[in-house]
Amino acid sequence: MDCQTRPNTQPPRSIPKGLPGIRSRLLLSFFLLAGLIVFFGGASLWIIDSTNTTHIAELQKQKQLLQAIRANQMQHLALLKLKNNWPSYPLNEREAILDETRQRQQQIISTLSQFTLATKEYDEALVLGQQLSVMSGHPLKAPHMNGMISAIDHLSLRLSGIGLTHLDAQMQKNSKSLMQTLLWLVLGSLALIVLSQSVAWTVIGRHLLKPLLQTSNKLSELVEQNFGGRSPAPVNRETLKINHALLSLEAQMRALTSEQQQDELTGLYNRRTFNQLMKQSWHKGIVRQHRIGLLLIQSDQAIASETLLHLAQRLLDFEISGEHFLARLQQSQLALLLPNQDPEACIRIAQSLNQFVLAANLRAKTQSPRLTVSIGVANIQPSRQNNWDSLVFQAEEALLSAQNRGGNCSAGVN
Repeated sequence: MDCQTRPNTQPPRSIPKGLPGIRSRLLLSFFLLAGLIVFFGGASLWIIDSTNTTHIAELQKQKQLLQAIRANQMQHLALLKLKNNWPSYPLNEREAILDETRQRQQQIISTLSQFTLATKEYDEALVLGQQLSVMSGHPLKAPHMNGMISAIDHLSLRLSGIGLTHLDAQMQKNSKSLMQTLLWLVLGSLALIVLSQSVAWTVIGRHLLKPLLQTSNKLSELVEQNFGGRSPAPVNRETLKINHALLSLEAQMRALTSEQQQDELTGLYNRRTFNQLMKQSWHKGIVRQHRIGLLLIQSDQAIASETLLHLAQRLLDFEISGEHFLARLQQSQLALLLPNQDPEACIRIAQSLNQFVLAANLRAKTQSPRLTVSIGVANIQPSRQNNWDSLVFQAEEALLSAQNRGGNCSAGVN
């Protein structure tokens, strides 16, 4: 069996086998995430429902206490009316009023039995209930109800105080319950986020993206192989073509970017890139209140391209602390941009460069003297009132001054 038919009958062993299960894993992740959302949603609803049930029960007790206070006030009015009109009421009406007050008092006693804060009031209500039972048994005898009426007034005041105390406690309890509910909801939301992220990474990242990356790496390995000197299968040939096309495109993009930014001869920044760097440094200097220095370097002798290349390489070896950019502007003129440098530092660097170039022992020709340079130094505080062109103009004036002094020196505009 030849090399071209083998891949069609038996898949390569090095390619991961996790890709065919992508659909099932995606479905699994969907159901797991849906299950987490349903679970935490149900838990949140259960917490809210439990809190609501508790609040309703407490409100019901509060309602019963208010009904007891209202019934006690009705007892006061009924007994007071019965006391004032006892002789004029017929016997059956007396019996009806006494029976109604006795039943109402039983309701008050039943309500107060549910409150632990109303123990004394419950005992007082029992005493009043017993007195009302005695009165119901003797409807013909005019009772002395002054003491009962006074006791009912006192009980009403006590019940009102209990109502306020219970209401205040309920408000504090409701506030605490609300904070606990919010805390549980926040913790549940955080747990849902963490678990969902874990599920997403485990199912999607680990079982989907990782196999894809492994497959991509294996394909790259297959492309780099020589297939034993034989012609690759059609699929591998297409993969090889695509890979070569991508590599060629990447190389072209790098070359194009390099050509746009670098000088062809020296490999330094060209004038276009230098202008962009100058603008960027100028705006940074305005924002950060930093000065900018510029050194224009011009050879004092006429030099060939090869000598200029050696000079550029030597200048690249010159050590300068801080941010700096070296570019070729024209012919044998170079520029050194020094952002965030004061005038004294720029002068020191220029003087060191003069000595450095002289010590390099570069010569335009075999018998010509050693190469020297003139350096014009400029340093400006950037502002919005002027432009970066002013820095170049000052550096050019300083360079002309250095050349007029005979060369091999540095000069500043001031």
